[in-house]
Amino acid sequence: MPIQTLVIVGAGHAGAELALAVRQHGWAGPIVLLGDEPHLPYHRPPLSKAYLAGEVTADSLALRAQAAYDAAAVTLRVGERVV
Repeated sequence: MPIQTLVIVGAGHAGAELALAVRQHGWAGPIVLLGDEPHLPYHRPPLSKAYLAGEVTADSLALRAQAAYDAAAVTLRVGERVV
């Protein structure tokens, strides 16, 4: 049986958590997380409030550090729009 790749379209909160959760629950094949924005998945409510008010930094908005995706062997492809 060929190795199947799980491709998750949308690197928002749900997509990012799904990618890490399926790995944690035993998915052994490749996982690719695609997002059209050019940066790591981030917390959106703080962006619209705390970040714009200057209360937090852009780095603190990331849902997870790149290292979390690397450790779970999740290929994160940002800046890639899927149509």
